[in-house]
Amino acid sequence: MPIASTNLAGGGAALFSPLSRRTIGDDLLETLRKSIIAGAFAPGDHLAEGVLARQFGVSRAPVREAMMQLEREGLLVFDKRGAARVKTFTEEDFEEIFSLRLALEGMAVRLACGKLSEADETRINENIDRTAKAARLLELTLLDIEFHDLIVQTARHSRLQTCWAALRHQLEFWLARMHNRVQAPVDQTREATVRNHRNLLAAVRTGNEARAAKAIREHIEGWRRQQAGGAKKSMAGS
Repeated sequence: MPIASTNLAGGGAALFSPLSRRTIGDDLLETLRKSIIAGAFAPGDHLAEGVLARQFGVSRAPVREAMMQLEREGLLVFDKRGAARVKTFTEEDFEEIFSLRLALEGMAVRLACGKLSEADETRINENIDRTAKAARLLELTLLDIEFHDLIVQTARHSRLQTCWAALRHQLEFWLARMHNRVQAPVDQTREATVRNHRNLLAAVRTGNEARAAKAIREHIEGWRRQQAGGAKKSMAGS
């Protein structure tokens, strides 16, 4: 607006200082998200706004904002009284996550086949290299989904990325849960993840959409079988 422009031109801009790329709220959100994904909070646990604010040494405002974002990401729910609780996921939720993932990533790899650049490939290979050095299951989980996020970014389809963003952290939750259920050794999980991701990248690199789509379908269906196997193992041990 003209008035605002005049004020800034007259020296008002000096009142503003450069904004940091990350804020306390960003750090708080990331910490709470990782805690939920890692299982530090059990499904149904109540996250008390005031308690968290005191623990983190912040006001209630950034805690409230983080909780609202986690609700949008599908990791928290608010009950009728407005209390935030960790979402309890059901097998039906998993089936929805699985089917949506299959559709989104199938589309992503097909688009990525014609758009993979040298810079894209460098970023993806760097992710695989970091995955090969991961020492903890949670680290593997986050790097695993980051790999798929990079594939979606390579597709360069903004609405696809929006849909993926709504699903991403629920996938992290489920993958972390699956790793805990299966209880596979870290080195075994790491080697399988690196091998699968190298194969997926190779399929995209060929530019053959049918081959890439087949590779991602087999990868995701393997994830589904592993989840089902982990559930059976968990039930047998209970």
